[in-house]
Amino acid sequence: MEIYDTVISYTLWIIHKIILKGEIEIYSVSDDDVYEVDFMNLVVDKADGLKVVDCDNHFCEFTGVHPSKIKQGKLFLHDIIKPIYREEIMRVLCKKNSPYVYFDAEFVDKDENEVFIHCTGQNYEESSLCRLTLADVSKSQELQLQLRKKAKEMNYLIDLVTGGVCLFKVTSDMHIEVHYLNEGACRIFGTTKQAYGQQIYRLDELIHPDDKSKVFQAIGKAMATDGECDLEIRTIVHKNEYKWCKFNAAIQKYDEDNTPIFHAMITDITRIKEAEEEADKMSDMLVEMFKNLPDPIFCTDTQDIWQLQIVSEDFIKFLGFTRFHIFEEHKGRLDDFVSEREAKFIEAQIKKQIAEGKSTTVSRYSVRTKSGRFIVVEDRRKLVRQADGSYSMICRLKNVTNTYSEMF
Repeated sequence: MEIYDTVISYTLWIIHKIILKGEIEIYSVSDDDVYEVDFMNLVVDKADGLKVVDCDNHFCEFTGVHPSKIKQGKLFLHDIIKPIYREEIMRVLCKKNSPYVYFDAEFVDKDENEVFIHCTGQNYEESSLCRLTLADVSKSQELQLQLRKKAKEMNYLIDLVTGGVCLFKVTSDMHIEVHYLNEGACRIFGTTKQAYGQQIYRLDELIHPDDKSKVFQAIGKAMATDGECDLEIRTIVHKNEYKWCKFNAAIQKYDEDNTPIFHAMITDITRIKEAEEEADKMSDMLVEMFKNLPDPIFCTDTQDIWQLQIVSEDFIKFLGFTRFHIFEEHKGRLDDFVSEREAKFIEAQIKKQIAEGKSTTVSRYSVRTKSGRFIVVEDRRKLVRQADGSYSMICRLKNVTNTYSEMF
């Protein structure tokens, strides 16, 4: 059993100068903070009361038990753990579908000293054995307390970064049963690790009724194609109250009866959805206001000056066509009502004025109205900078047919 297997597991413990205070602040590590971590390795049998069946010399020295006695099955893990931790450790080690386990506990060494230990475990497949690597991180009482605090902070930080993590399977009864939830997922679903671990916890009971069918369809497709689920769904918070979640899931593995186990990332996007709804309301309000502005007014972008985006009611009346006729039959193309030759000339003229740095462009051309008569209009456009840095144009038409005729 090599120590290097645990390097990744202990990275968070080595970088113990990362502190969460509303934002992440990184501090340098001084010589006083550097200490040596003692590693111990052992194998326990979960089916035999956590009997120690193998270990290294470091563990023997720590417990004061001779290797021959350990090989005879004279030592159990519970013998060297403070009673308050025993039930929790047994639950963690024996949890189903958990190839890797982590826990902190106070062990009792050969001199009856209480030692704070961080443990990483790996469960053997198709076996009741579990390999444990123990790290003595209690060189001082002060450091012990600091590390406990840092462990909680780092776990919280990890949850902030990873969001909700869930392992689940779909039963033959079309129940989505949870195998694992991290702290982030527990917060999203309003539960705790203790609560969901004590009974069958079903996600399908938490999904909005209108979203259930698309969830099962996506899961069924993923099972058939070995693909992924990528959905936005609503989950229950309280009665008739839901939150929006981003739901990404894919098959991670198969259990003993060949049922697929899904790994899902769940992100609370309620605030994003609320912001989108607010933006939609604001956009609808602005569109409604724009429609009611006096004079024939419309909007286009700077790339396609003839593609109508929004038009006022007076613009509809000005041309005489219905809104349906303009936007459905002509796809919002204003140049459908202008001669092709004139449309190309005016487009080049307007883009030239924009290229010259003018914020307002002015041009004249003829537009065909519903009566079939062409009228001469003055097209005055104002460049407007958008929030994303792009530009659009607010345009106003004015009938100058009579003025134009008088000139000739």
